[in-house]
Amino acid sequence: MEEKTYELPPPPGPGLLAHLKAIGPGIILASLSIGAGEWFLFPAMIVSYGPTLMWTAVVGCVVQAVLGAESMKYTIYCGQPIHQAYMKLGKPLAWAWAWALLLFIPVMWPGWAAASATAIAALQLGRLPGPGDSGLVLAWAVLLLILSLLILHVGTKIQRTLEVVNWPIVVMVVILVAVAVIVGAPACAWGEVAKGIFIPGFPRGANWFILAAAIAYLPAGFGFNMMLSSYARDKGWGMGSKVGYIAGVIGGKKVEVRTEEVPFKLDEENLKRWKGWLTTVRIDSWIVMSLITFITVFMTSVLAYGLLVPRGLAPMGFQVAAVQAEALADVLGPAAWFIVLFGGFWMLFGTQFGLMDAVSRIITDNFWLASPKVREITKGDPRRFYYGVLYLLFIVAMILLVGSLGLGWARPYELAATGAILGLFALVIAYPLQIIVSYRFLPKELRPSIVTIILLIIGTIWYIIFLGGITIQVLTGIRL
Repeated sequence: MEEKTYELPPPPGPGLLAHLKAIGPGIILASLSIGAGEWFLFPAMIVSYGPTLMWTAVVGCVVQAVLGAESMKYTIYCGQPIHQAYMKLGKPLAWAWAWALLLFIPVMWPGWAAASATAIAALQLGRLPGPGDSGLVLAWAVLLLILSLLILHVGTKIQRTLEVVNWPIVVMVVILVAVAVIVGAPACAWGEVAKGIFIPGFPRGANWFILAAAIAYLPAGFGFNMMLSSYARDKGWGMGSKVGYIAGVIGGKKVEVRTEEVPFKLDEENLKRWKGWLTTVRIDSWIVMSLITFITVFMTSVLAYGLLVPRGLAPMGFQVAAVQAEALADVLGPAAWFIVLFGGFWMLFGTQFGLMDAVSRIITDNFWLASPKVREITKGDPRRFYYGVLYLLFIVAMILLVGSLGLGWARPYELAATGAILGLFALVIAYPLQIIVSYRFLPKELRPSIVTIILLIIGTIWYIIFLGGITIQVLTGIRL
């Protein structure tokens, strides 16, 4: 029986304004990245092991831009997120459970709520919180986790809510970092960090916990390709406009999310429109997510290296941001303390609720597509499953938060870094899977080029190296 095909909706029109209206998934992932890898994980690595590691940011941004674009192409072609293609390889429920574990376990650690609570507590105290301030930090962390939950209840589309909230956060943080680094970082720091892009180095015997945590979240991190693909569907890109979206409870309504693919007809007009959509995809993945991420991580690395290394400081965790704020205050005055910590608070807070949504939606998408029983139990409303996962994540995160900050189980940095490292498993799997599904399930006219395939292979090897390094260190204690 011949597969039914459809007309591909027209792509956004030419011009900057049309593209700004069209983009969206990339800005959500850029926000997650800036708050995760760029604010303290990557700068901590640069301060500890030198700017010769800056080249790793280039590799991470390039390979993730390629994977993100290829994943969203699938949504434009048939409306469904990329995880639908994985399920076509066999045993859909097995795939759903695998992704649920690979994504839920890394994100259940509430490191970003704890880190953002540390920032706002520092603003309140006028200094970095110490052991005696754990109650204050815990109170703020609990409040921020609750606020994260409430934000994800609002909106016609949850994707649109995140987009609206994250645009000003990203713009504000990029401006704050740019002003801080231009005024506060010495000229020599710019040259040293920039040199690390073109003259690569790698430390022997380094702590792979620090290295792997920084690399795992740059520019976006584990499962990001599925997140981009799901957001592209909800944004209504290409054939995604024919499938549906996950709505909010407040302001939204029950929306049918189709489980079948709706591929477009491969005629001359649709292939022309396809090329137009590819422009949107590339802008969103290459520029909005990856390039903005690289520019920001370059500036935060210059700032950290220029301010902390001359003072003989190599702080870890959120202390990287706080110590920078203190050092910058010597140059710009007391206002710098407020500016740096205020920006850090918003970015880290945005990362917390962004990750809570991203993981809840990917788990929901997977089980929604894989199981007719799930669709039956939820009475055809994906929100019932989405909020069930979200509440479970919230409860687990709250228990870990109280245990970590109240009982001393772990520090905020350790929570965030642990989640990032666990997420490397998802990254290692995603790249070879993309090659397989692109060749098996995309028409010949839409398949990736040989250059794209080579970059996907490089991405596979890249994350295997870091996963292997941290695994060897954990199991044997050997630092390569």
